[in-house]
Amino acid sequence: MASLGTLKLTDSGVSFSRRGVGVYLEVSFRALERWAKRNAVDCRRVYDRAYGAAIRALRSKLQKVVSRAGGVEGVPKFADFEEFTKELRAVRNNSAPMGGILAEKHVIVSYKRDGAQVIGWPDQLAEWAVKFQDGIGGASSEAMFTDPERRYHLHRMGIRDIPREYVHNPRRVLPEPFGAYVRRHLKEWAHNTYYKALARQMMKSAQQEAMRK
Repeated sequence: MASLGTLKLTDSGVSFSRRGVGVYLEVSFRALERWAKRNAVDCRRVYDRAYGAAIRALRSKLQKVVSRAGGVEGVPKFADFEEFTKELRAVRNNSAPMGGILAEKHVIVSYKRDGAQVIGWPDQLAEWAVKFQDGIGGASSEAMFTDPERRYHLHRMGIRDIPREYVHNPRRVLPEPFGAYVRRHLKEWAHNTYYKALARQMMKSAQQEAMRK
């Protein structure tokens, strides 16, 4: 069966385009609904799957927020590293994203609990997630600026200007503002996925019908 090409949402429906062959077609939402009714499509099932797909996509969206240091998916840009931190990262040749392990997609979990959808980091990363979002360095980080031996070690590493105290930079993600962004747009994302799914079924049905003739 030939490829369906690229499906895109428009203001009034779904468009199909085929690269290299100049095929373009747009089907309105109303036409898709009429086709689904005429062909006895289980729309409830299609929508439930679309909603599930929208939920699963939240993992990628959350990962994007942390790996890009905010500024996307409804989360303001995070405060940048302090100059001292930038210098220390350069000395240590550290190019890891600001969120560290929190920015890795495989650690983000998604599951249902008591009928509600939960997305975030697993319990074993809870302490790190709280410290990151609250801008808390912890005892070890605080000591870096107050302990004479550690300050001396940093100077030996080539860092000249060392602050006298840890600078707290909260970088909020969960539950807000990411949660508010999701609540505003989740139905829209599910709606878009739903109509794309209907359009995909329509095109496959048309291809199969053409092959039978």
